Amino acid sequence: MIENVLETQVVIIGAGPSGTVCGYLLKKAGIDCVVVDHATFPRDKICGGGLTVKAYRLLAELMPDLHYEYKSIRKVRLSIDHETVCEFEPTEELRIVRRKVFDHTLLKQYLQIGGTFEHEAFAKFETQSDGRLLVTMKSGRQILCRYLVGADGSNSQVRKQAIGDYKGRTLWLEQYSEKSSDILEVELSAKYDQGYYYVFPNPDYDVIGIGDKDMSMERFRKVLNERGIQETKIKGAYIPIEDVESGDDHVILIGDAGGFPNKLTYEGLYYAIATARNAFVAIKEGKPFKETNRIIFKKKSHETNWVKLFYSPLGLWITRTFSHYPKLVQFIYDHGVR
Repeated sequence: MIENVLETQVVIIGAGPSGTVCGYLLKKAGIDCVVVDHATFPRDKICGGGLTVKAYRLLAELMPDLHYEYKSIRKVRLSIDHETVCEFEPTEELRIVRRKVFDHTLLKQYLQIGGTFEHEAFAKFETQSDGRLLVTMKSGRQILCRYLVGADGSNSQVRKQAIGDYKGRTLWLEQYSEKSSDILEVELSAKYDQGYYYVFPNPDYDVIGIGDKDMSMERFRKVLNERGIQETKIKGAYIPIEDVESGDDHVILIGDAGGFPNKLTYEGLYYAIATARNAFVAIKEGKPFKETNRIIFKKKSHETNWVKLFYSPLGLWITRTFSHYPKLVQFIYDHGVR
């Protein structure tokens, strides 16, 4: 036994949605865990904040007592090269959350059931002779555990130690702007390399953003200028799009740390919640994560193929053609993209 070291079953690095949902499920099942994050909550987070139907349904299933703030969106506008090609009303609402508030709400729900949270910054982990993991924080504090869950986002330090450098990501930039409408807008264009322009209406402001493989501050400012949008405070973040495994059944990467955002839409909250659940199942049942998460790994493979078509010139032509039939677009959204 190592002296002056906290012992627990699971250490989760990252208190975003994937980390807190995983911690909540473990705690509810009577499995000791500690959630660790260097940030002080509530903290801001670059993100459009869209909760798709399957995301909020899954969240309600896993955390039925959770109540959170959101704005209900009932209309979506699709444009191609500045031209509106389609407007439709999804059968079920899309929910827009403010990540600063939403993430803090999830963390408080975990704490409310007796969850343990440590305000620390992860430094490294080492495998011990008995198979357990010794997790060291930058402060020098150490925790001994059976499982380490990396839920520390797109710049995951757990992932970096587990697999080394990671380059499968794209840059997304956004800012808060004066509220214009309650319509969610998405614009596709050949000038965006596997990405798009978006406007997500929050209750008090719009989140305006762009992301693609070649995004830069200069390009973002140029688009704002072309659209007559006043620049405010631009924020940026990388979205990982290549899913990875740690190579160790006791080191599990979930959410953005595992590269799980949707490769087609870049939406990440559903996969953050779903991989958190699958990590919980792996730990609870003593199964490899690649087994409990196999359906999602398969979905990611399919998304790779769809990306090549969707963002190609042919894909834009198909989208423009389909957009003449709003009911068809709504059907595709209701049964696929959502």
